[in-house]
Amino acid sequence: MSEEQRVVVVRDEQQQTGRNQAQMHNIRAAKAVADTVRSTLGPAGMDKMMVDGHGNVIVTNDGATILRELDVAHPGAKMIIEMAKTQENVCYDGTTSTVVLGGQLLANSEQLFQKGLHPNVICRGYHQASKWAIEYCNDLDSGSADLNLVAKTAMTGKSVEHCLDKASELCVNAVLDAEGDASKVRVICQSGGSMDESKLFPGIVLNKEFQVALKDGATPSAILINTGLNTPKKEEKTNVHFSSAREAKEYNDAGKMTLFANAEKVINILPKGGVVFSRDGVDERVVKFLAEANIAVVRRVAESSLGSLSRLLTIGVAHDIESLGEQHVGECLSIREDKIGDMKYVIIEHEGEQCPVSTLILRGATMQTLDEFERAFADSVGVVSLAYKNGKVVTGGGSVYISMANHLRQRAADMGGREQMAVEAFAEALEIIPATIAENAGHDPLDTILALRNDHAQGMSDRGVDVTNGGTVSMTEIGVIEPLSVITQAIRSSSEVAISILRIDDIISKRME
Repeated sequence: MSEEQRVVVVRDEQQQTGRNQAQMHNIRAAKAVADTVRSTLGPAGMDKMMVDGHGNVIVTNDGATILRELDVAHPGAKMIIEMAKTQENVCYDGTTSTVVLGGQLLANSEQLFQKGLHPNVICRGYHQASKWAIEYCNDLDSGSADLNLVAKTAMTGKSVEHCLDKASELCVNAVLDAEGDASKVRVICQSGGSMDESKLFPGIVLNKEFQVALKDGATPSAILINTGLNTPKKEEKTNVHFSSAREAKEYNDAGKMTLFANAEKVINILPKGGVVFSRDGVDERVVKFLAEANIAVVRRVAESSLGSLSRLLTIGVAHDIESLGEQHVGECLSIREDKIGDMKYVIIEHEGEQCPVSTLILRGATMQTLDEFERAFADSVGVVSLAYKNGKVVTGGGSVYISMANHLRQRAADMGGREQMAVEAFAEALEIIPATIAENAGHDPLDTILALRNDHAQGMSDRGVDVTNGGTVSMTEIGVIEPLSVITQAIRSSSEVAISILRIDDIISKRME
């Protein structure tokens, strides 16, 4: 070999090493994120304590919350976190499973690299395996969706597990009232009680109070304005010259006149009294002026709350006072101020059987406990809504992942070529979910996987991990079911992100914008 040829070979080897280093760095960063949340997976998962620089503490085992608060700088790790956000936005649950599965797919690809497989071969195999796995899931006989069991499965392992029956009942009733639209279910928390005191309210409860209390006899009417009732702000650093004191007084009174003219228009819209819900502030003089007409004011209402009120009262939100009209007046059963625990709330109660918006009022001993309650209910309401709308459910406990792994191994045997090894690696990665559930419950993951493989080979496809006694148990008999879309989205997201990371052969600095 000539000197020139040796230089070319060395250069090629260096380029190949650089590509491998970039892939290895991305893979290890993604695995580090997966390892962070892995111990939280399953009904026996552990909690994480997250502390920031100011000493603020979050204690949770919710994968989405942990990943959202995680301080990450590596671009490969950020891709995994973005994948988790997608899973959370689409399915409300399954973020930990998605991240753990994505991390295991990348870990298995490391072994395939060592066997000489090219990244593109692995990507093709993973893509095909993902497609087959999702097709297999969609063909499963799901049976009827028992929403109560879906809710209990979603809440098992969360902080509300000690009162599972009560919590699942609240969750299912909220979804039924909302007809499967999770956005119609609001959640508020109040410390100083217990979960047994929690209830579902047919209407909206706002953590607000009236500026001036309503008098007796006021009608339960309301208007919503997407602005405030304050004196218009003058431009900063504006020089105004007056030729007399009268001109200065007229200039200062102009804003006040506009303010009270707007208040007069509100009174004309609500001649028998009512409530104004304002997104922005309301001048104290206007509050008192409206109170004389028996109109109460609730100011600085969040835009999301205005949207909920709009659905409840079946009216639009006025963008300004000038556009306010009779079409913006809504009626309800009652609008009142009440205390829950030691906090004041404004309560808007719906009139009629089918309530378009309901509120879950959660009680707990401390705000830290309630924060975890709120996360558990938010996930569970979303998961039950998926089951309500879709109707397709599958058994949980890792049973579906074992079934998919067995199916992929059978398909891989008929496939041939190097891509067969990638499909088999994908199948092996699927088994990380039941293995992790068993490990977190204190059981041997290898023994559990072998037992599950044996059961599924004999046709017992609903067998999953028995977290209580070890070994396997029928998920159908113990009522562990979850929406099919949570599984399929986890497969889709984890495989796509793994493929994206494997296709990156270099990390290059880009110029600042």
